[in-house]
Amino acid sequence: MRRRLVALALALDLALAQERKVDALHGYALALPEGYAARVLDYGLLVGDLEAFLLVRGLPLKPPREAVAPFLEEARWLAPGQARHHFKAFPGGLLLLGQGLGYPWPLAGSLTGIPLPAYQDPFLLGLRYEAAHLLLPGPKSLLSVSAYLPADAPAQARKEALAVLRSLEFLPPGARVPYGVQAVRDPVLGMEAFYAPVPQGWRFQGALVPASAHLRHLAFLLQGEGVSLRRDLLYTQAQGLQGAFGGGAQTSLLWNGQGSQLPGFLCPATAKEVGEFLLSLWGQETGRAWQVGRVGPARIFQSRVGRRLQELQEAYEASMAAGLPFTPQRQGVRLELEATSGGLVRKAYVAGHVVFFNQPSTFASSAYCSLGLEVVLEEGTREALAKAQPLLFGFRAGLRAHPQWGALEAQRGQQAGRTTTAVLLEKLRQDQEFNTWMRQSWANLLSDQTYVRDPSTGEIFRAYKASFDTGTFWRDPVFGGVVGAVERGGRLEEALRQGGWRQLEESLSGLPGTWQR
Repeated sequence: MRRRLVALALALDLALAQERKVDALHGYALALPEGYAARVLDYGLLVGDLEAFLLVRGLPLKPPREAVAPFLEEARWLAPGQARHHFKAFPGGLLLLGQGLGYPWPLAGSLTGIPLPAYQDPFLLGLRYEAAHLLLPGPKSLLSVSAYLPADAPAQARKEALAVLRSLEFLPPGARVPYGVQAVRDPVLGMEAFYAPVPQGWRFQGALVPASAHLRHLAFLLQGEGVSLRRDLLYTQAQGLQGAFGGGAQTSLLWNGQGSQLPGFLCPATAKEVGEFLLSLWGQETGRAWQVGRVGPARIFQSRVGRRLQELQEAYEASMAAGLPFTPQRQGVRLELEATSGGLVRKAYVAGHVVFFNQPSTFASSAYCSLGLEVVLEEGTREALAKAQPLLFGFRAGLRAHPQWGALEAQRGQQAGRTTTAVLLEKLRQDQEFNTWMRQSWANLLSDQTYVRDPSTGEIFRAYKASFDTGTFWRDPVFGGVVGAVERGGRLEEALRQGGWRQLEESLSGLPGTWQR
């Protein structure tokens, strides 16, 4: 199977990817180009840059043609109109091409947060996608590799995406590390909020803490032998007043939900200032002096879609100040920071924003500054960190939120803009419904089952049906018995119709909007 993937990539003249990543928890390795990210979902491995998406799924060994049904239904979810499909068989496999699809919002939402204006952006809504599904049988399983790309994607973008597939390999059992899934509960909403893949022998602690004035996010600490990975959430508010007879200033700090006061008016805005601020906090935390080794811009999604989403996010944040009697200055902060203390190294990936405004007055002038930061921090010796990278990468790729938590937390924290927030909640609901459909559809496909519904009574039954069987289901109007695998247009179907039997509707997932005859 691995040789077939390489052969296919070579035939398409693929370019080499840049950085090889190993996930020892989920058992794969691949080369990620700049701007790509990887996520392990509950139904497969997702890799992409917000414009190109690659999805790898596994199936029990079956003839490839029996596995196309869920891909056709998936296209109906993603297509704004009528999708078109093409099949091509080759020795040992099958290629299915879907055309006329829209932007795959559920996949994008699994890689990053989607700003609200994106769902109404003409550029994104105007994108038309193609999905190529390659089904390859192996000794014991069937590998499904899907690529979702814009129909007008440049040749280089296609080469780069397919180069990732060329690099994909599955690790042997001896190279994998066992792990357990630990849930983080939300005591406010009374539900599980996040799921963390914790390597065997490691310790994990996680909690939901304030990330802004109204919303919470996950802060965590993962500890192994001589290595740690954590996510810190920092939020500061600085206020200052200056008058004719003097003034004063103070800064409040919220660090993973713990509050404290800092002297003076602290408003770090540049990468250098944010780095110095973090070094100061780390010094207070550890009692050690930390020296900056490197400060640079953080890696971001570099595709045209990624850039467009960033523009929409910045415009949306700026619009939040509309109607205020003053115009605050808002600036994004993204950087990578490396610092050392003795033999220890800290590598931090920082993202956040700064909001600042002042109000000059004849008698007294005031200023306000808020800083919100998410800091993902690795700590250990260089040797220990290098050795632990396959576990740390696997943890980050496999960390995921409960599909309903984001929408419920947004609902809980909303204070204004209810109409705008409702758009987000509806989109999150649709994405959750898509993921629910995908899980249920694949489960039924693997077990040769489907759902059938009586349109007259609304009753729903689970019935046996081979994956590629195109027959219909009929129900006796008197005794309620159900007959399946009836050939379409055949004599038996005509006899059942004349006898008053009712044709049942079918759906792999059983969800609303997916029933058809």
